[in-house]
Amino acid sequence: MRLAKRWVWACILPFFMSINECLANKARIYLDEEDELKVFTSLTAPSNIAGATNKLLFDVLDNDSIEFALSSYNRALREMQSNTQAICTINRIKTAEREASFLFSLPVNFYVSRRLYQHASARKLANAVLNPNGEIRSLQSLFKVYSSKLIALSDNMSYGPFLDDQLKQVDSSNKVIRSGSEQYETIYRMFRLQRVDYLLGYPAEVFRHVKNDGASYRSYKIAGTPTFILGHVMCNKTSNSQALIKAINKAMRKIYKTQSFVAAHLNFLPPSEHKITQSIIEKYKYELDEKQ
Repeated sequence: MRLAKRWVWACILPFFMSINECLANKARIYLDEEDELKVFTSLTAPSNIAGATNKLLFDVLDNDSIEFALSSYNRALREMQSNTQAICTINRIKTAEREASFLFSLPVNFYVSRRLYQHASARKLANAVLNPNGEIRSLQSLFKVYSSKLIALSDNMSYGPFLDDQLKQVDSSNKVIRSGSEQYETIYRMFRLQRVDYLLGYPAEVFRHVKNDGASYRSYKIAGTPTFILGHVMCNKTSNSQALIKAINKAMRKIYKTQSFVAAHLNFLPPSEHKITQSIIEKYKYELDEKQ
C-alpha cells in the first residue's frame, strides 16, 4: 500500500510542479482601478486614453502568460521589490529614481501635460502669479500669494520630474495628500466637491469628467512644463520581466503605426488638443525609426 501511495505521488508530483512553475512564470500586472480590470478583461469598453491604449497592447500580447490583479500602487511596489516573479504596473512616468530600480517599456500612452484647474466660479488668478503668456510662473509662487489655498495630491504618484520638483517646494500646509487605490477618481471628486481649491489634472481626464458631470473649470498652464508626458509599463528587474518588456516594445513598434493608436488618444480629447497630440505621436514615431 505504501509503495502504491509513493508511486501515485511520484506520478502526479511532476504534474503539480509544472503547474506551479507555469504560475510562477506568469507576469502579474497590478492595476489600481477596478475599471481598468474590466476593460482588460473585455467586460467594458475603454473610457479614457490609458484604457484604450493599454487594451491595444494587451490584446496583441500572449495573455496566457499574463494575469491582472487589483492592488494599490504602494502594495504593488512592495511586491515588485521583494518578488522574483515578473510584476508590473501600467501608466507610469519614467523618472531617474524609478529607472534605478525598475524596467520601463516604450511609451504606451501620450498625455498633454497636466494643468492647474480651478472652479470657474472662483476669482481668476492674479497677474502677480502669471507670466506675460498667462501661464503660472511656478507652483511655489502661486502658493506664496494664495497661502491659504489647498491642492489635492497622491502620496505615490509622479507628476513628472518637472512638477515633482516644484511640488517639493510647496508648503505641506497647502497639500491634501491621498493614498490608496483609485486615486485619480478620489482626487477629482475632492476637487469637484470643492474640498480643495486646485487640481493638477491631465486635460484628457478633466475633459472626460466634465462630459459626465457638466462641471465648469478654468485651467492654467504652468511655465516650463513639458508639452507631453509619456506613460509606460514599469516592471521589476527579473529575467521574465525583461522578456515581457521586450515583447511589449516589439508590439508597440507595430501599434504606433496603426490609426487605432492615434484614435485611442483623440477619442478622449477635446478637439483643441487633437493637432498637438497627433504631431507629438508622429514626432516620436519618426525619432524611434531614426534610432533603428
